[in-house]
Amino acid sequence: MNEFRFKASAFLERLKAFYLSHEPACSAGFFAAGFLFDVTAVGRIDRLHNIIHQAVYLALSAFFTGLELSERFGRFSPPERLRGAWRYHEGATHFMLGTLLNIYTFFYFKSASAGVSFLFLLGLLGLLLLNELRPFENYGTLLRMSLFSLCLLSYFTYLVPLLAGRLGTLPFLGSIAASAVCAAGLTWWLYSRLPERRSAVRRTFVYPFASVAVLFSALYFAKAIPPVPLSLSEIGVYHRVERRGDSFELFSTRPRWEFWQRGDQTFLARPGDAVYCWVQVFAPVDFRDRLSVRWQPLSGGGAADVIPLSVTGGRGSGWRGYTVKANYTPGPWRVEVVTSDGRELGRIDFRIVPDRTTGPRKERVLLR
Repeated sequence: MNEFRFKASAFLERLKAFYLSHEPACSAGFFAAGFLFDVTAVGRIDRLHNIIHQAVYLALSAFFTGLELSERFGRFSPPERLRGAWRYHEGATHFMLGTLLNIYTFFYFKSASAGVSFLFLLGLLGLLLLNELRPFENYGTLLRMSLFSLCLLSYFTYLVPLLAGRLGTLPFLGSIAASAVCAAGLTWWLYSRLPERRSAVRRTFVYPFASVAVLFSALYFAKAIPPVPLSLSEIGVYHRVERRGDSFELFSTRPRWEFWQRGDQTFLARPGDAVYCWVQVFAPVDFRDRLSVRWQPLSGGGAADVIPLSVTGGRGSGWRGYTVKANYTPGPWRVEVVTSDGRELGRIDFRIVPDRTTGPRKERVLLR
């Protein structure tokens, strides 16, 4: 037994020495592992246990941070039997806010398209790294309350549209209102505990929440916030799309070695050919929205052609559909999938090239 303890102690010492000598790489590795764990564990955005789990973490983060503020001004002291555990409240809050940031970053990343949405994601990733890779507790109550406000707004930004079953300005304003009601409840609780420190409460929580809410609103109307809870699972260009019962057959002439292309992004067009854009969109159960599929020539000739596409949620691997373009000119094209409130869900660029050959085509059929 003593020999085992000696070997275990020596192993732990070597492990500690390795960590100290490679701390940046280890921190990055723990960050990546934690992010991947949260992404794997979260599952579908509309699962009830996920919604409850996030609500519990938000409530506990607000509760711990409120008690911390009360302790700072002498209005709270943990019971004797809980003082040992209370020492870890900052670490617990750090863990819960980090988990929530991981989840919302993942949700936004799945829904984000090219353009301004990635600027929003970069800002969110910056906060995520700040929370995960540096000693979070050194930043104090103000930053924790700011990150809590961000998580609270992110929570309702997807929950209210999910409950309403659609996207739009009214569901978004409803999410801001629901967040404000929760923030008002927390403010009232802090005011009741710290009646002589109301200015400190405003500085620590009310002003940060108001700032984050205003920024969120500005980003929404600038179309920079990705359209959660929708996400584009697949998009591709094909020569034909045909429905067979509950499945779809996608006909492609792309050589197998061009594996990076999504369908026929080099579209070889013969007279009479139509261009099919296939999409697969994840939408929660009982969710209905109307997408717009915008066909835009990139060579500067002609106006965009917008085709509506109604989406119904609930299918595990996503709702499936397609639009067809029969009138086109050779050259570069872009197809954008846009939500009913004008936010881009996804896009694909492709090029239409006249096909001068007349022999039989080699087509491959993909089943979806």
